[in-house]
Amino acid sequence: MGADRWIYEGWRDAFADMGNQVYEHTVYDELERRVRDVRPDVFWTTWHFIDVVREREILKGIRGQGVRVFMLVDWPPSRSMKEAEVVASGEVADVFFGEREADSMGGFERATGQEYHVIANAANRLIHFPTKAEEKYRYDVVYLGAYLPKKKGMFEKILFPLRERHKVGIFGPGWTVKDNVMRAVQKVSRRVRFRWGADFVNKLRVTVPAEEENVLYSSAKICVNFHERESGGAQPHHIVNQRAFKICACGGFQICDYVPGIRRYFAEDEIVLADANRPGEWFEKIEYYLSHEEERKRIQEKGTARALRDHTYHNRVEQAMEIYRGLNAPPTTVVGS
Repeated sequence: MGADRWIYEGWRDAFADMGNQVYEHTVYDELERRVRDVRPDVFWTTWHFIDVVREREILKGIRGQGVRVFMLVDWPPSRSMKEAEVVASGEVADVFFGEREADSMGGFERATGQEYHVIANAANRLIHFPTKAEEKYRYDVVYLGAYLPKKKGMFEKILFPLRERHKVGIFGPGWTVKDNVMRAVQKVSRRVRFRWGADFVNKLRVTVPAEEENVLYSSAKICVNFHERESGGAQPHHIVNQRAFKICACGGFQICDYVPGIRRYFAEDEIVLADANRPGEWFEKIEYYLSHEEERKRIQEKGTARALRDHTYHNRVEQAMEIYRGLNAPPTTVVGS
């Protein structure tokens, strides 16, 4: 139910919509058997899901069969530095990529000697597009996302106080005791490999159905976006989250906390930024744009156009396939003296 799910579905939907056959590999599958049954051209995974130390020989073996392995990574390793040593061997993947901005991945490249490709998050254009507003989602301010400890300070200083002044909608997992109980049940079901139970509980936890997310963002006047904090809460995240792209794609007007790299994707007249450490700035900008509808609409329209043109998972698949074609290109013959 975290961002992983929606990111996965964005990639899955775009690959399939662009004419590829997509097969799912889950915790319920055995990797070698799955690859043998499917015989894929590409195995697309993340080192959070695949233990590269434990699965080193398997990954090496499937690459030996001609399968290209794309592996999402971040830094530092989540398990141990042994992961970096295995990656440095050049045996477990052909391409290392991630949504983390390049300026925070120097440690990965230095430790492994492997090239890192930035492939940013994006919107799923099959479900993220502007639509007609509906009364049930007509809020002054809306936030859709999980209640995460790394965002607690922003929730308490910015989001919660807004409820005293405006009609605020808060949606997502982790906000209620009931949801946290269901989350625990889902984790146990997954651990004991009771897939039906895990999937059933996940469906119960969805507060805004995927097919209504664009309705939510199209209906609200202002959609706020917060990123996780790093280094004990002091530093902004080095990943532009998926929400930044899908709010715009769905026709929402966005006020987002500053994160490094965000201006690589959206200009000043496409997304409004505010300092996470200055709640007063958020309140001022929210009041301003609530009372300046035409200006709000102009910014929203430009942000929406940019997201749908440049920042969908279809765009990201094109980027990934360009890398793939480079892997399979015939070597260039250099003649010299």
